[in-house]
Amino acid sequence: MNFDCDVIVAGGGPVGLFLAAELGMRGLSVRVFDDKPGTSTHPAANANSARTMEHYRRLGISAEIRALGLPADHPTDVAYFTRLGTHELARLRQPSSSFAVNRLRELELLWPTPELPHRCSQLYIEPVLRRAAESHARNRVQYLSTVQSLSQDDEGVEAEIALADGATQRCRARYLVGCDGPRSTIRSLMGLHYAGTAGEKRGFMGGRMAAAYFSAPALYERMKGDRAWQYWTLNPVQRSLIVSVDGRGRFIINIQLQEGEEPDDDDVGRRIATAVGADLPFELISNSAWTAGFALVAEKMRAGRIFLAGDAAHLFTPTGGLGYNTGIEDAANLAWKLEAAIKGHAGTGLLDSYEAERRPAAFRNTGFARQFADSIGHVRIPADIEDETPSGEAARQALGGYLNFHAYKEFSIPGVHLGTRYEDSPIVAAEAGGPPPDTANLYLPCGRPGHRAPHVWLEDGSSLFDRFGRGFTLLRLGAAAAGAAPSVGPMPLRDLPLGSVQARDLYGADYALVRPDQHIAWRGNRLDEGFAAALTRTLGLA
Repeated sequence: MNFDCDVIVAGGGPVGLFLAAELGMRGLSVRVFDDKPGTSTHPAANANSARTMEHYRRLGISAEIRALGLPADHPTDVAYFTRLGTHELARLRQPSSSFAVNRLRELELLWPTPELPHRCSQLYIEPVLRRAAESHARNRVQYLSTVQSLSQDDEGVEAEIALADGATQRCRARYLVGCDGPRSTIRSLMGLHYAGTAGEKRGFMGGRMAAAYFSAPALYERMKGDRAWQYWTLNPVQRSLIVSVDGRGRFIINIQLQEGEEPDDDDVGRRIATAVGADLPFELISNSAWTAGFALVAEKMRAGRIFLAGDAAHLFTPTGGLGYNTGIEDAANLAWKLEAAIKGHAGTGLLDSYEAERRPAAFRNTGFARQFADSIGHVRIPADIEDETPSGEAARQALGGYLNFHAYKEFSIPGVHLGTRYEDSPIVAAEAGGPPPDTANLYLPCGRPGHRAPHVWLEDGSSLFDRFGRGFTLLRLGAAAAGAAPSVGPMPLRDLPLGSVQARDLYGADYALVRPDQHIAWRGNRLDEGFAAALTRTLGLA
């Protein structure tokens, strides 16, 4: 068959660009089509989870991304105020980017990872991902182009692409992935719908929201207290969330619109002044609207040779920063499976496992995000919260206590970041017994099949994750490190002997088979008992 590329990616946001970069790294050719004129110019996602940073590390771009966003020594605190210039109510202190690099091990008990979360807008990340995608000679990212129709057969997918000048072109590939956002054309062409909760109303983060991107270096002069990454203001007039985009004077403010209200450039100054408590000189860069109150997952994530990932597959209220990060995990899960299918290593069951693994993960994460949104969105603001009276002070103390509790629950979430597991997957060698609880604020490393491989710092100071291969990795742990590696034919498999006692204890077995996405496929104490069958199963051949 004649193909223009191996994979078409519809949508050039962070998920689509990451998928293209990952597929390119795996030797596949990709065409990305996106209806925008280029990478994003308006800040949207601002929080990169530890797991997303681990995936960026695999691509070799985590250090570049960590250098972007806030200055290296800028606090990444989450702070709550009545107004920025009056009363600070609560604050969750979080490490700066330089701390995340230089003193990472001080947080190892809570965050057992080589990559802490990083606060950086997709405004800065998308160009890095685009360069990573286009660094592979057979990849192409094409803007001002939209997939408008599809057909598929037993061999591939053909897409008709609408161009900005009114012309059309056709592109044929083995597979297509829709990463084209919540109003996904691909999902519509597949005849699929979201299922879940929509239209939830809350005092904040429930309904129509306005997001204004503006420059106001003078804001720092009007603010009480230390700098932060997020500034939440709660008063009887307006609730708002202000996010520092660059740490030098550029911010984005989110407020909830009233019924029937639309974003208005003339109102931005008033909204900023209400949040700060004083008029403030500013320059409006861009203004947009979005809707909060969703916890939706597509009824299917695959139809034949067409897949959905990112917001096309699930839609969040973005508390906890989970929407974009869940999409990156979708892409990491799917990329190696497409590689194995295209290169002939896999059976039909491997691509089936994408939906079996990622759809439950989407329900999990939309559930966590909904909890966080309820926690902040339904909080009651006392009428006297700004009064300079004993009752006003008591109200601020009470609300501040609640917000300290809430901030920890929403923003210190290693369990959400690192705890996704695929124990019920058809390609995982299931074990008896139960896993550790899946909780937001605590992550317990677990060597059970389906879980993210536990991280270990090695004696030379390097990360175990940097030793994994791009394909599968067979860890031979403890005494088994002295043995011989098995022969597995043409499938890429890195043999990694590791005498570390800590690693043997964490993995709970002498051998562990780690998938290309760093999840465990199988573990055992003898290679002649289950390894070959597990490998066959993991490739969807059983």
